[in-house]
Amino acid sequence: MAHDYAIESLLRPAVELYTVYVCAAGAFLCVFAPWAFALTPLFGIVTSAGFLALGLVRLKQAWQVLRYRRNIRRLPHYTMTSKEVPVSNQRLFIGLGFRWQQRHTQRLMDTYLPKYSSYVEATTLFRAARRFEERAEFAPYPVRLLARATSWDVPINPVRPLPPVGGLPRLHGIEPYEENVSLPLGERVGHSIVLGTTRVGKTRLAELFITQDIRRKKHGQHEVVIVFDPKGDADLLKRMYL
Repeated sequence: MAHDYAIESLLRPAVELYTVYVCAAGAFLCVFAPWAFALTPLFGIVTSAGFLALGLVRLKQAWQVLRYRRNIRRLPHYTMTSKEVPVSNQRLFIGLGFRWQQRHTQRLMDTYLPKYSSYVEATTLFRAARRFEERAEFAPYPVRLLARATSWDVPINPVRPLPPVGGLPRLHGIEPYEENVSLPLGERVGHSIVLGTTRVGKTRLAELFITQDIRRKKHGQHEVVIVFDPKGDADLLKRMYL
């Protein structure tokens, strides 16, 4: 099992599923053909319960591997409306995250090893779909319709494109169990600097902070929030107004 050793091995086939299949077959035979194991019908039911218990344990372990492999390539969909943003008079909500520990360093380094590239890099089918969409931009109508289908952002699409948020999914995917991260409001007395290239979420982070500042109340009254935006971002202005 992956969590029984100092060095994890999560980028691998989910071999725990083999045990799940065997346990499911054993439970089926114990109930419907107990004579195959030289059991009476009553003991067959009891034995099938044991098979099912072991199968559930191994299924949970397999799900951990499958979920980790999925998150390395694509993070779960995460959205939040302005009304859903947590507001506190003591803390500032930053987003989802986790405390970086030694195991996360090991997991991240594993993703850069050539032997694990098949679990990390985009599949051949995914890359082919993206090339097809580029070439089909000015194609006739039926072909454009197929390109629109491959670019459909729904879970049932096997070549679903990545969300336009940039970055590397592996940086968050190495920890499947993220939690809300917040900062004490007392730490905001100083200046904060957010570094990043174009379209990586700097303005979205500002919107998150400004939304909390606008909605926060002190002694039952809202405080005045003044924002200087040299860029004149219309989306930021609209978010502040709404």
